[in-house]
Amino acid sequence: MNVIYLPDTQTAADELCARIGGKGQSLFKLYNAGLPVPLPVCIGTTGYELFVEENHLREKINLLLHRKDIKEMRWEEIWDISLRTQNLFQSGMYPEELHRAIREVVCRQFDGKPVVIRSSAPGEDGNTLSFAGLHESYVNVSGVDEILKKIKKVWASLWSDRAILYRQELGLEVASSTIAVVIQEFIEGESSGVVFSRSPLDATQLIIEAVYGLNQGLVNGDIEPDRWILDRNRQKPTQHRPPADRGYRFIRSASGGAQRQEIRPDLQALPPIQEEQVESVAALAIELEKFFATAQDVEWTIGNGRLYILQSRPVTAGIGEGEQSDKRSWYLSLNRSYDNLMQLWQSISGELLPAMDQDSSYLAGMVLDDLTDVALAEELKRRNAIHERWTSVYWNDFIPFAHGVRLFGEMYNDVVEPADPFEFVTLLTGQEMLSTDRNELLLACARMVCADDSLRSALEAGRVEEIDNEEFQQKLGQLKSRFSMAGPGTGEEESANALLAAMILQYGSLDLDPDIRQQTLQENVRRLESRFLGKAGEKLPVAPEELLEMARASYRLRDDDNIHIGRVAQEVERAKSHARRRIQSRGLSVTPESSVEELSQMLCGHVPLTTGVQRALAKNYDQAENRVRARQLQGQAASRGIARGNARVIAPGGELKDFKKGEVLVIDSIDPTMTFLAPLAAGIIERRGGMLIHGAIIAREYGIPCVTGVVNATSLINTGDFLTVDGYLGIVTVQRTQIS
Repeated sequence: MNVIYLPDTQTAADELCARIGGKGQSLFKLYNAGLPVPLPVCIGTTGYELFVEENHLREKINLLLHRKDIKEMRWEEIWDISLRTQNLFQSGMYPEELHRAIREVVCRQFDGKPVVIRSSAPGEDGNTLSFAGLHESYVNVSGVDEILKKIKKVWASLWSDRAILYRQELGLEVASSTIAVVIQEFIEGESSGVVFSRSPLDATQLIIEAVYGLNQGLVNGDIEPDRWILDRNRQKPTQHRPPADRGYRFIRSASGGAQRQEIRPDLQALPPIQEEQVESVAALAIELEKFFATAQDVEWTIGNGRLYILQSRPVTAGIGEGEQSDKRSWYLSLNRSYDNLMQLWQSISGELLPAMDQDSSYLAGMVLDDLTDVALAEELKRRNAIHERWTSVYWNDFIPFAHGVRLFGEMYNDVVEPADPFEFVTLLTGQEMLSTDRNELLLACARMVCADDSLRSALEAGRVEEIDNEEFQQKLGQLKSRFSMAGPGTGEEESANALLAAMILQYGSLDLDPDIRQQTLQENVRRLESRFLGKAGEKLPVAPEELLEMARASYRLRDDDNIHIGRVAQEVERAKSHARRRIQSRGLSVTPESSVEELSQMLCGHVPLTTGVQRALAKNYDQAENRVRARQLQGQAASRGIARGNARVIAPGGELKDFKKGEVLVIDSIDPTMTFLAPLAAGIIERRGGMLIHGAIIAREYGIPCVTGVVNATSLINTGDFLTVDGYLGIVTVQRTQIS
């Protein structure tokens, strides 16, 4: 069985396409024609199939992909599937003959030189739609063992999160899909770029983009290129647009891959290629267009004074350029480089969070009683606009920064090679987070109550506002303002006080010592940190200590961000609550379902056609539908352990104060403004899945068994059902008889 392919003028590359993929086919054609492309060596699709068969991966991948409908998964779950799949390949063993064949060809053809390893999936770069970037490629890889590791990662990328999103368009099927791998000598370019032989926007133009150094900075968006627009007929520049600055380039890293380097000041004033080189790149693009008989998108580099083709594919619409309602292109934008994440970190911590907190503090200081009805209506709209602006920042900046955890996880798994692909998460736990700070403040209040019977009596009677204890009231004030415990759904002071009273009373019965918990966590963290830093050494293209610090900030913000934005949401809710009281005082019906627009209209004397009352009735009707019964439900193991207890199902907008210590929390999704329930729970079950959702994060902090990604969890489980939560296997067993 033939596995390794080299260019052969006797065999047409088209005949090999199914075995060497679209990229391999293109490179073979170019090499056979004598065009300037480094020798491509291809590990055919048979190599992938042999590896998958040897390690019984089809069954395992099938289980991961079909556990839940992809349409019901959020980005956290898709990341998890991708990471688990990577681990299946990374821990798999090569069949002996395949291992030997790859070692022999690598040693013979490259003789210790660094190489580039690229994916080449059949249909990856078609004439109508390009899927470039869905699968992995690696530059500057040295040593046979490292090359063998990277080949497995390219194979695994057939099932990357990006590929899974476009599974239907790609025709991905576990039983039949496959991928080839192309290996070429690594060319360390002084200048690199891309060229479109025909502009996608104007057929009379040719476009060149160029950067100093390697192409990585241009491809991942970290470096703005110089851009030339040329007349296709004359192949002469008509416009040159330089970047804002040419401060950095990507160069070969001694540890493998590429690293960012500051450009010398004298070079920063000059474009990366001169006019003669611009025309040479343009001429090559036109030649390739004629060769392939269609417009080409070409990656190129200039090394040792010679122009090389790195890859050439048809100019297409590209993925992610369809309907605006298709959120997959947004998902792809989450995949950020290390440098981009470091910039995001600086922006978020230095600018965005302080500005958001300043807004919430200003809103909290306003006395709404002083406003007229019309002024209150305008203030409602203004607050809602502020909240929408910060919600946009959340999705555009905070969520992408969560990729820092994933990037760290991939690098950790590369150097440590743990059996558990999520071992790295433990290394990020045990930090000071707003949610755990809040829970410790609740515990401090509970201890005061345990030592003072008058406090307990006041809380049990619901007379929170009458408590004459300055220290206790100060702590309650912090819980309401700093930690959003008077946030959405608890805008009424009475509701907020009832929730706080219920939680403080229950926290009093907790056997929870933060110091002991932290001590145990920190021992595990120190052990894993020592292991990671000891193995990372020179293997990473970035400083491992800095990477770990960034990942911890990313993990921390993943939990803290909702509390920050929750403070703004709380001020919207406070204004809505104030508006509802005014409207109800006039004898008009209004509910928490009423929108800002409806409340504003009613304050100004107009009654909207559709009210929150009608929507509330419709919602209650929907929730009254008969529920399907199930005995065993499958999800994802997110926090280890076994827990048993009666279920408490909390629907969106449900009463949190009804939750009792020792119950299993069943919920659609937990946000950090609700995670004070976690220490009381025997276990946690969420419909939303992923290791980075808030419920999973807080469950790991407290060592509570947690299963996420349980489809229709709040519909299939009823309050009072006795549950067994298996945080090792991700299984929830439902027993209908309530156990008291």
